[in-house]
Amino acid sequence: MNLQERFKSLMASYESSEDIIEDLWSPIHEFYRKKERAYHNLNHLQELFKYHDLYKTQLSSPDIVSFSIFYHDIIYDIWKKDNEEKSAEFALRELQKIDLPAPFYKEIENQILATKTHQAESLDSKFMIDFDLSILGQSNEIYIDYTKKIRKEYRLIPSILYKKGRKKVLKHFLAKENIYSTVPFKNLYEKQAKENLANELKTI
Repeated sequence: MNLQERFKSLMASYESSEDIIEDLWSPIHEFYRKKERAYHNLNHLQELFKYHDLYKTQLSSPDIVSFSIFYHDIIYDIWKKDNEEKSAEFALRELQKIDLPAPFYKEIENQILATKTHQAESLDSKFMIDFDLSILGQSNEIYIDYTKKIRKEYRLIPSILYKKGRKKVLKHFLAKENIYSTVPFKNLYEKQAKENLANELKTI
């Protein structure tokens, strides 16, 4: 199932108007396809949905997590530090166009913001964080490709400033007792993630 089909399937439970569904899909497709997005693009969404499908039975509300995935990086500006907040605001503004159950809105907001703080109370939000950080625990080859894509997104940032910022990010994660928030991701990716981050830090 491609992303548009997945989005339409998700929306079908809450909205019958194809025009409204298309209107909601359009900015998702537009924003994630921006040429400056080397990593935070439609492929990134596909990757998160791969994990969503794998752990769907462990989620309290797979639909809420799906909405969060679609919107969590819709606003992405390398010069700003409030992308997650702006993405959450965008999501809530867009989703007010349909009749979602009232609790959905706050939980979607919480899950999107959790991808910034990497802290959460609900299990669904913890899975959302881990889906988003799954790239850190992949093979060395995949991780290196990821770092190149991130650097490409920040290509307008001078090397000395980029390295300084990147070091700060790497040290932040390495200082954490656990990078991942859920048992499955800790078991699968924690060790490799720390190795990847430590190896990158040595090269900067």
